[in-house]
Amino acid sequence: MGWKDRVKTVVLVMLENRSFDHVLGHLDFENLVPGVDGLEAPLSRYENAYQGALFHPFPREKDDPLASDLPHEYDQVAAQLAPTPGGPITMGGFVSSYAAFRLAQDPPVADVGPEPDPMSFLPSDLVPVTSFLARSFCTCDRWHSSMPTSTQPNRTMAWSGESSIYDTSTGLRLIDTEGTVLDWLVEQGCRWRVYHDGLSFFALYPRAWGHLLGENFSDFEDYLRDMKEATPASAPQVVIVEPSYQNGPHIGQDHPNDNHAPLAMGWGEDFLRRTYEAATANPDIWAQTVLVVYYDEHGGFYDHVAPPAIAYQTTGSPGHLFPTLGPRVPAIVASPLVRPGSVCHALLDHTSVLQFLAEAFGDGPYSAGVDARRAQGIASLSAALADEPQQTGIPLAPSLPIPVATALGEGIATPPRTAAQATFEYAARQLLEQRYDETARKYPELVHWKAAVDAARRGPPGG
Repeated sequence: MGWKDRVKTVVLVMLENRSFDHVLGHLDFENLVPGVDGLEAPLSRYENAYQGALFHPFPREKDDPLASDLPHEYDQVAAQLAPTPGGPITMGGFVSSYAAFRLAQDPPVADVGPEPDPMSFLPSDLVPVTSFLARSFCTCDRWHSSMPTSTQPNRTMAWSGESSIYDTSTGLRLIDTEGTVLDWLVEQGCRWRVYHDGLSFFALYPRAWGHLLGENFSDFEDYLRDMKEATPASAPQVVIVEPSYQNGPHIGQDHPNDNHAPLAMGWGEDFLRRTYEAATANPDIWAQTVLVVYYDEHGGFYDHVAPPAIAYQTTGSPGHLFPTLGPRVPAIVASPLVRPGSVCHALLDHTSVLQFLAEAFGDGPYSAGVDARRAQGIASLSAALADEPQQTGIPLAPSLPIPVATALGEGIATPPRTAAQATFEYAARQLLEQRYDETARKYPELVHWKAAVDAARRGPPGG
């Protein structure tokens, strides 16, 4: 019996904007997982130069919010990769890109400090759940973002296998796609469900609104209960678990937990623990489950591994040619079909998941575009799996409280500051404008959010 006969449920959890070295480099530095390509001592072997000074990776001392987001648009990522003319990529431009980003802020900040945020990495005690999953299951240390650019293009590649966009810096827009993985799952007759802790990213795809407003989208708080009540025959074959996005609209006690800088990691670690506990709540379902934890892109954080030269031309007009994959991102495969503390060195990107879904549940390749990436050397996620169970029992996640340092934000009247935040807000408003009745029934919190935001931004009467 092979893995195809054993895998009945795939759970996908994509978080936001951290590099492999930043989140999982400690596995090597602390000698926790043999053979993983993380950060090694002495850290002086990795360097970024800026204004005559050399900067090296350093461990963060506490999990506090960062000073700001980090640069990660396509042109900024190109500067971070720092290719030599006609030569190799050096990964030497992270600090200089950060300095230019800070100088462009209002008011500008010129000093990057002795330990600039892009060069930081997280010790195991600051990411206890992520580190536990890596040590208990399989770390993928050659998983790259699909393109060296920002969130929306990479998530579109992850959920569609193609992207018509290459940046997020140019105005308000929803994302046009030929279709998403949700359409593919319906076509294949798969049972599927999306559990979202805030406004779903699929709100940015108008062609996915029919799914978004349908019965297959559920609140994250329902996930644990549903898994406890499900049977192997009734459980979804594909589960997508979405965090509360930092760039999305928020109201009430909702805390962003997608790990998008400048957030502290504690909220995301707690979200990840609750996701794992739900995925493992039913031992019969867990016995045939593959849980994938990965990130959309590196978010401007340093990684020492140069992305390989696998080109991609976006499908929009105008298109944009990326000559390489993006930097590495943290990725973990948790399943009884992986050996504890193992490492998968296969070259992977977000379309590796689509390859895997097609192998597990499809009647052929996922799409011509995804198959073309396979032909260029991007493996399927199945490369991380064995044909026979590699462990018995269910490892218990750390149960200690996770301290969360957070900064109290400004009032709800604050308008979006970034293009990504503006796009999320625009998607929410368009849903309410174009499909009010359905949206109000399915997501009444969006109605309350809009009313509160509009009232707060108008200010007091006569003000």
